[in-house]
Amino acid sequence: MLVFFISLFLLRQLKKTGQTCLSARRISLIALAISLGWSLHPINLTNVLYVVQRMNSLSALFVLAGMLSYIRGRIVIDTTPVKGWSLILLSPILFLPLAWFSKENGGLLPLFLFIIELTIFRFHTESRTHRKGLYLFYFFFLFIPSLLILFYLIEHPGIILGGYGNRPFSLTERLMTESRILWLYIRMILLPAPSLFGLFLDDIPISTSLIEPNTTLPAIIGLCGLFIIGLFSIKRAPILAFGLLFFFAGHLMESTAIPLELAFEHRNYLPSFGLLFPLFYYLGQGILPEKVIYLRAIVISALIFLFAFQTHLRAWTWSNNVLLYLTNVEHHPNSARANYEAGRVYGEMLERGQGDPESNYQNAIKYLERATSLRKNTTSGLFGIILASIDSGNQIQVAWIEELEHRLATQPLEQVNIVWLNKLIECVSKNECDKDDIQIPRLANAAIRYPMADNRNKAQLYAILAKYAYTIEFDPVKSIKMARMAVSLMPSNLYHQISLVNYLISAGQRTEAQKILASIEKNDIYHQHEKAINTLKNILNNKQPEN
Repeated sequence: MLVFFISLFLLRQLKKTGQTCLSARRISLIALAISLGWSLHPINLTNVLYVVQRMNSLSALFVLAGMLSYIRGRIVIDTTPVKGWSLILLSPILFLPLAWFSKENGGLLPLFLFIIELTIFRFHTESRTHRKGLYLFYFFFLFIPSLLILFYLIEHPGIILGGYGNRPFSLTERLMTESRILWLYIRMILLPAPSLFGLFLDDIPISTSLIEPNTTLPAIIGLCGLFIIGLFSIKRAPILAFGLLFFFAGHLMESTAIPLELAFEHRNYLPSFGLLFPLFYYLGQGILPEKVIYLRAIVISALIFLFAFQTHLRAWTWSNNVLLYLTNVEHHPNSARANYEAGRVYGEMLERGQGDPESNYQNAIKYLERATSLRKNTTSGLFGIILASIDSGNQIQVAWIEELEHRLATQPLEQVNIVWLNKLIECVSKNECDKDDIQIPRLANAAIRYPMADNRNKAQLYAILAKYAYTIEFDPVKSIKMARMAVSLMPSNLYHQISLVNYLISAGQRTEAQKILASIEKNDIYHQHEKAINTLKNILNNKQPEN
């Protein structure tokens, strides 16, 4: 609905200023086509079905609401100034914070408003006072914040550059690669094909120079050309200018210098509106001759149907995890993540005893080994292979442990690795696997040796070693030593302190345990650990002699 009314009011404004001669009925139909095309487009599917992207959808909701509020305010600013300025100011004062706190790219709202003003309204008002007010509006809500952010990043370049230490690409490589990715997005939006889409798009080669791959330089030149066309079209073709500039603005945060992962289709949730708006406008307004108006309706309807049909097919694949991840692998065979997820699904089926165990094992190993070979800087595939072998009763190969140890010692720790290590400890404690085959301490110590490991990760790894010493080696002294290391690295983490208290009680060192527990209770100001604290208190109140 928001997209419909935004499109409707923008087109009405163009008609009001004489920039289009469409009838009121045609304007309503084109606005309806734009909103249907956007809402049914397959590129927007993951924003609805992928739970972790709900924050992106929520941010977009507030951005669109802010845009609509601004547009309505601009339309009535000359006739009812109080209402007009109230609606205009409501956008940055109310909807900007809501969009920003939903997801950071909501902060692009003032830039979107500026593009609307620049291309559609053009700062035209009947009152000179209102025009000055608009200049001040953008000075305070766009220019000043942008300048402050720019100066801050110049003074603190590590905020941006520091993130590249954990990425397989540099800032320059990312910018060059994104030029090619933006063209992929444009193709996805204007010429969607099932093989282009995927939950993971990590199979895109990184641009290491302007000629490697050889599409890098043409992509950069092409994007510069589109941007120039957008700027020079502001007066002659405002709809085209609005669409192109809106698309580029929508990717300003996630597709430029910030060291995020390279590509995700959900990043086009709002930017896709920028391309679909002129597409349906020109299809309904001027590309096809006026005499064949029914042909225009057929073309537009067919395009919307194509979008809807592809979205339906994609949604259907989401009804089954195996189908979803196998489809992803089929469309993106060189995606490490797609292969990993396919292997993980077969591994879960193996663990639950679903289907043929041998077939599940072979499929899991096939995809997980493929994922491991495609992405040399990750360990999840190797952990998956080991767990699948345990579940199927197959031998764990020494080469897997050696390669996993090497990667843990030379690559940043993934948080999921902590989950895997805990799962392996559980496996050994239940006698479901041999501790000598897995060698958990060897793996944890390898991760600790990683030169750039931070205190938080090291603390988690020492907590793993403490748990292993306590549950597998039955060595309370060693478990206390490892737990103390975890606490010393992260003294503010009460989980590590609670674990240390447990080990101290088990070793009979009740006096120190009571002292630490009192400190934990004092620092647990939000009572997050109240249950664990009370349990430990009850244990300590059961008097037993100290060792």
